Amino acid sequence: GIDTPFVRLDLSTTPYLEKHLEFLCSWVDDLAAEQYKFQHYTRSLRSNVDSRSKGRKAKEELAQAIDEGWARQDAPKRMESLLMSNQIRTYCDQVEKFTGGGFGKLYLTSGLHGKDDKKAAA
Repeated sequence: GIDTPFVRLDLSTTPYLEKHLEFLCSWVDDLAAEQYKFQHYTRSLRSNVDSRSKGRKAKEELAQAIDEGWARQDAPKRMESLLMSNQIRTYCDQVEKFTGGGFGKLYLTSGLHGKDDKKAAA
């Protein structure tokens, strides 16, 4: 017979995927919290402008106040959100790459297993 390294067909991907999915969930939670900070800050800027002005110039003042508000030091930092998004993208790419190989192995073993079932039935 042919000596085949069956280690390459090892289908136990659970620990790797489980850890990556845990990390991915953690980063998604952090990103959601960061987005909540953005929404809260934007709403507070809007409410400050709405309480001060009514009428035609309200839209212009709102746009100007929002621009000035994001330039202040107490504004949430956008870089954090960008870094979190990139980390999430990295984990997604790694999971996609790893599962692609796993699906190939699964397809191969199911094909081999199907041939064995046909031989046994015959």
